[in-house]
Amino acid sequence: MKLPNQKIKILFFIFFVMSLLVVFQIKETQAQMAVSKLTVAPSRQELLIDPGETTGINIKFLNQEKMPISGTLKVVDFIVKDKEGSPIFLDPETAAAIVGTTQIPARFSAASWVTLPYERITIAADNKVSIDAKITAPANAEPGGRYIAIYFEPSTTLPQAEGTPKEAASPVTVRLAGLVYIRVSGPIKEEARLVQFSAPRFSEYGPVPITTEILNLGSYHITPKGTITLTNLLGGRVDEVRLEEVNVFPDVSRILESKVGSRWMFGRYKAELAASFGETGQALTGTVFFWVFPWKVVTALILVAIIIALLTLIFYRRFRKHEEELEEKIEDLEGKLEEKEK
Repeated sequence: MKLPNQKIKILFFIFFVMSLLVVFQIKETQAQMAVSKLTVAPSRQELLIDPGETTGINIKFLNQEKMPISGTLKVVDFIVKDKEGSPIFLDPETAAAIVGTTQIPARFSAASWVTLPYERITIAADNKVSIDAKITAPANAEPGGRYIAIYFEPSTTLPQAEGTPKEAASPVTVRLAGLVYIRVSGPIKEEARLVQFSAPRFSEYGPVPITTEILNLGSYHITPKGTITLTNLLGGRVDEVRLEEVNVFPDVSRILESKVGSRWMFGRYKAELAASFGETGQALTGTVFFWVFPWKVVTALILVAIIIALLTLIFYRRFRKHEEELEEKIEDLEGKLEEKEK
């Protein structure tokens, strides 16, 4: 039985689209595998600079692949907008969507301070490229934090020799970036607020999750340090955990997740946060109360106890009934014996 021409065309189109998807997926996987063997060192570095000063930084890109990889080298500003601390690169397109203009606000901008020696590099197989960049802070730069990323974006093909047609670059979406935290010297604003310190009001088992959210209202990133102490109803210390040490960037909050206690807990508990941040050690404190009650286990134990009590009662009543029957029989026999004796 022959298929109609229309159905043959539809099947051929579906097969063609699926073939393209497979080819694209293979190319993307190969590119990502190559990128996964690229590393950058250092991945983060901090720099203190005076207004009007020129200094240098070094960053290395290492290729552990068995073939050379080429790509572009760029520097962009970055900011953090979410509560997980993920950097957002402010290239012109992204900046238009994030801050509403392709002109990076002066408060965030420091990429224009950086001069790179190359715009495009090729990293040989099992080799590295060392980049020496210069940073010049304007004489009127305001004290505080500026954040930039120097990144290498690989292409799927290598550059051609001179005189040959230029390559049609097909950049992958992965960018290998080294982050640079620049601090312009001078008095900075250090201020933070505890937005949230909470736990579920009721939990069946431990450990109990504790959510800590810290908002940085200053002009430079902070790294709060501290502990969360767990005590029971009588004030006895049950557990103590250290707060995860992460950077909280200006004008953004960061959520930290902790767990306190053990699996088997019973009753009302109190968790207390004692943390500090900044050069002067400003304090962040918080308290939360919650209950832990393994109600399923307790309910099961109560049911078992009730069943045992009922079975005991049933056996006891049967035993008493059996005793009463025996006593009645004994009385009957004694009565018959007395009659015979008479």
